[in-house]
Amino acid sequence: MDITLPLIHDYLEVTRPPSDPTLRAMEDYGHSQNFPSLGPQCGRLLFALTIICGARRIFELGSGYGYSMYWMAKAMPDGGMVIGTDTDPGNAALGREYLRQGGLLEKTDLRTGNAIDLFAAETGPFDMVVCDIDKERYPEVFELAKPRLRRGGMLIADNVLWSGRVLDSSMNDASTNGIREFTRRIFADPGFFSVIIPIRDGLSISVKTGG
Repeated sequence: MDITLPLIHDYLEVTRPPSDPTLRAMEDYGHSQNFPSLGPQCGRLLFALTIICGARRIFELGSGYGYSMYWMAKAMPDGGMVIGTDTDPGNAALGREYLRQGGLLEKTDLRTGNAIDLFAAETGPFDMVVCDIDKERYPEVFELAKPRLRRGGMLIADNVLWSGRVLDSSMNDASTNGIREFTRRIFADPGFFSVIIPIRDGLSISVKTGG
């Protein structure tokens, strides 16, 4: 199920400025490997949110080969840091090489291991937390992010519309139910103001308004 009408998607693609050479190489690699990544539309949104938030410290759970890390680090001033995670050492090594090519190594730390464990070991505070791991673990990420985000910080999650599967009452697998529960929690928690942007596969943005 297409979340964005194909004609709208095509229009957005032809009107946006082209990605820089390293990002284009990352996009070409993702397409060639059928590797799920945020893509340039969501990447540009992450870039803007990084600036709007004044983010200098970001943690991303599930970074793949570093595509979204690249966008956020590029938006940061010197001295900022994006910590990323991936369970595959090959993905992490490839991501570090792309980040090196883009001149962003000093602002990034792409770690290999279980994202939840690596995040739980951090005390924060973070300006932004980005979630793109196994969907059944999204509710757990929300609970971990609460005390680790500063007031005014953002929790951003990908795939919250899950190709429309969240609409199908017959879909009760762990991933779909995980996204539904995550969505329920971000809207029910009085300490956050949340919105879902129906771009690509759905991107949620939750701003921490409580202490």
